[in-house]
Amino acid sequence: MIRDRGVALKYANALFSAAEHRGVAEQVLADLQGVAELEKLGPSLQDFLESPSVLDEHKEQMVTSVLRGKVHELVVQLLLLMLRKKRIGHYPLVLPHYQTLVEAKLGVLRAEVVTAIPIDAATLDSLRAGLEKSTGKKLRLEHRVDPSILGGVVATVGGEVIDSSVRHRLAALREELLASNVLS
Repeated sequence: MIRDRGVALKYANALFSAAEHRGVAEQVLADLQGVAELEKLGPSLQDFLESPSVLDEHKEQMVTSVLRGKVHELVVQLLLLMLRKKRIGHYPLVLPHYQTLVEAKLGVLRAEVVTAIPIDAATLDSLRAGLEKSTGKKLRLEHRVDPSILGGVVATVGGEVIDSSVRHRLAALREELLASNVLS
């Protein structure tokens, strides 16, 4: 099934609005993340919910019996609504949109840090602290390793790229040398 981000965004916005109104936005986020963890064990839940060979009543019974009382009722109602509207295939995209809304409410900005080699948690925390100080925002860092940068760090914070990689420095040096006619 082709998943439509626009559909997922509408459901995420509606869920966020309802959760914010009740003061449970963060709890709902934790519950959505918990349901996503179930999917990591195996895609059988999503496959079951999307299956045309399973009656809708059975899908709804499964959702209510497995999740009701274990996750916030808004999460259960979201799943049931998406089942009834035949939009359950878009559910996997709701979490990232919803998470972005909650993080924005909390003043948290996503950032990606790319290094040439894996770095330890202490170094990552140090990078986070430095980036938070320079941006004035609380950050949620995601780390990725890309050996092609050769060394250094490339950080992307809120769409702004801070490139202090060796690859970038070498390219800048090359441009300087070409401009001064040292290299031809």
